[in-house]
Amino acid sequence: YDFPGSSSNVDLTALTGWIPERVNVKRAETKITDSLYLRMLDGHRTGDVLMTVATGPLSKEECDRTGLVECHAYAVLDLKNVNGLRMIQLKNPWCHLRWKGKYSPLDKESWTPELQKALNFDMMSAIEYDNGVFWISWEICLHFFDVVYLNWNPKLFLYRYNLHADWAAGQGPKKDHYNLEYNPQYKLEILNAKKPCTMWILLSRHITEKEDFANNKEFITLHVYKTNGDRVYYPDDALISGTKINSPHYLARLNASTGSSTYTLVVSQYEKTSTISYSIRVFSTENFKIGNIPHHYPYEFKLTGEWTPQLAGGCPNYSTHKSNPTYVLTIDPHDCSETECFVKLEAPKAFHTGFTIIPKSDQKFSKTNSGKFRNGMSVMIFKRLPAGVYHIIPSTFEPGQCGKFFLTVGSTNRIRITRK
Repeated sequence: YDFPGSSSNVDLTALTGWIPERVNVKRAETKITDSLYLRMLDGHRTGDVLMTVATGPLSKEECDRTGLVECHAYAVLDLKNVNGLRMIQLKNPWCHLRWKGKYSPLDKESWTPELQKALNFDMMSAIEYDNGVFWISWEICLHFFDVVYLNWNPKLFLYRYNLHADWAAGQGPKKDHYNLEYNPQYKLEILNAKKPCTMWILLSRHITEKEDFANNKEFITLHVYKTNGDRVYYPDDALISGTKINSPHYLARLNASTGSSTYTLVVSQYEKTSTISYSIRVFSTENFKIGNIPHHYPYEFKLTGEWTPQLAGGCPNYSTHKSNPTYVLTIDPHDCSETECFVKLEAPKAFHTGFTIIPKSDQKFSKTNSGKFRNGMSVMIFKRLPAGVYHIIPSTFEPGQCGKFFLTVGSTNRIRITRK
């Protein structure tokens, strides 16, 4: 078969369409591996999961001593819990070379008659013929194997939805360590769940060329934020913070309580260099809906400014703060009584920056600021900003830090923005 080498997880997804899950068990917490074994056992009993395990790098001495092959996948044929002894049956797809340690055919001490009967294990046949099949305890498996790959039957989930999209290479910064504004984002709503909801979200990058598959250099992931479905700008405080991996698939598993819940899904890459196409598949035990979150306003202005030696007064803690560049935002009451307004400051990542907004008319609005001073970007969104006149003062945290910046102001209604 002319299939570039990859993980068994990816291969089984290509062959069956079942949902891929990757669990790194090397040095994983006991509660995670205990729960994993129970999930594998339940899935195996119902026939709803295909399972493989994979070794990582092993020395030649370890390979000779254990009979295992380094960086190699083994099929999981069976799992059984025998009076608290958790066993797993594996098969080397080469149909030879098998485990030589405890519970191997050479280990007559561990293979009691009771255990042989419980696992339907024929000691004499196993000694005579090496077909690559062997039993091993779950604890020993976790010591020698790095990853467990699971492929789940999508019919386990009553509600399913697919969407497909592109992410242009020129859309947003190369890295999204500070700014998620330009990342593709989606509002996900669980609709009045009658029971606690299990939801799996699978991000898959489209691969159409064999060379791309064999030399996958795109690291992708998916972040999940508990929100009201709003666009996320900062990478902080994710409910599920995805790990960027160079696999075509990334799975996020989400558990929600009864009732309605809303989340924001954020697609992320490491060092975005080329346009990618991708799919997001959502699998859920309760009804839901998903849609794109737009990131533009009908009225939007982007101004270029600069902190110079005379105009770099630092944050409001300093008496020189008023010497910073100041911009006048006008919302005419003849146009609207209030508006949704977006203010963003982009500046050198070396500086901690933010901005202050001061009302200059009699509207019911208190002086406010963009929060903690941040590297690279600060954002504020006002859902209902009253009509009136405001001063926007961008600043660095420390006085005397010079450099250029961009100030963007967007609104759902007509506004004016000028330099004071």
